[in-house]
Amino acid sequence: MLHINKLSVPQQAKPHPYMKQVYQLLDNQQNQDLSWVDGTLVQSFRSTQDSRYGLPSWIWFNISQLKPSMTVAELVLLRKTLHPEPLSISVSVYSISPRTGNLSMSGPLVEQLLALDQLPPSGYDVFDVSAALTHYQPRPEVLGFQLHYGDESGSLVLHEALTQSFYCLNTSSISQPLLVAYRAKPKGLHQQDQRAIAQSSERKQRLYCRSGYRNQPYQRSMKQSNANSTCRLHSHYVDVRKSGLGQWILQPSVFSISYCSSICTAQKLSTLTVMYRHGTNDFIQKLKDFRAESCVCQAGKERKKQQKHN
Repeated sequence: MLHINKLSVPQQAKPHPYMKQVYQLLDNQQNQDLSWVDGTLVQSFRSTQDSRYGLPSWIWFNISQLKPSMTVAELVLLRKTLHPEPLSISVSVYSISPRTGNLSMSGPLVEQLLALDQLPPSGYDVFDVSAALTHYQPRPEVLGFQLHYGDESGSLVLHEALTQSFYCLNTSSISQPLLVAYRAKPKGLHQQDQRAIAQSSERKQRLYCRSGYRNQPYQRSMKQSNANSTCRLHSHYVDVRKSGLGQWILQPSVFSISYCSSICTAQKLSTLTVMYRHGTNDFIQKLKDFRAESCVCQAGKERKKQQKHN
């Protein structure tokens, strides 16, 4: 049978580590392909224990809050074991959902080759299950997934045991199974440039399959520039970690709010990408035109117009 060596890495608090990688990509690259987008970019749903259907071998998600605008979906599983020798198997992912009292099962949503002796750059195996969003109409509130395995000789047995051996399925873990839905999938998410994120010092803390992530109280601190009657740009700096917002906003840890005062208007506006907690799930939202970058005096603008006409 398979001989597996368990991986051991320390724990980190919330948010879900994979969502933090997604946020860093969106925030660092400013994702030019999504420059026109305003609103929710990404929704993630943590796995739940659902014994109502007598199918403990399935990984369940409550997706009742899934927005219709989400078109791409990923099943994200933390690999907790490595095979000591080179070995690859094929993996097929199936979905299931309760429909009018019955359980409706899909065909294979995706099939891919899995190298059991190698970790993916992010530490997570990611399966494209976008077909599950269109397979069931209307979209269900509860969705389950199951992995089937095969090798050169055909289908392997004990699918549930293999899944439990390979992956962190603990619903109390910071790295529990995750279903991530995208409005439009950001480019470069699973490319080589993600190795820098995945291999950062934080990775040692976050990829750990054990129970517990805690909410901690925060206090708010804010620094404000002196106001006067002239046209000027004012900035407020918010440290989320010391703020009451810390229980809601997960990223960024510090951000600025800037605006124009007196008789002037903002000449340039910038966006802010925020990851926040909604219930037990992590969402990423883009706030378009959130803050002013520079100000123009209204009187000055009027004088320039008059000089142009004269």
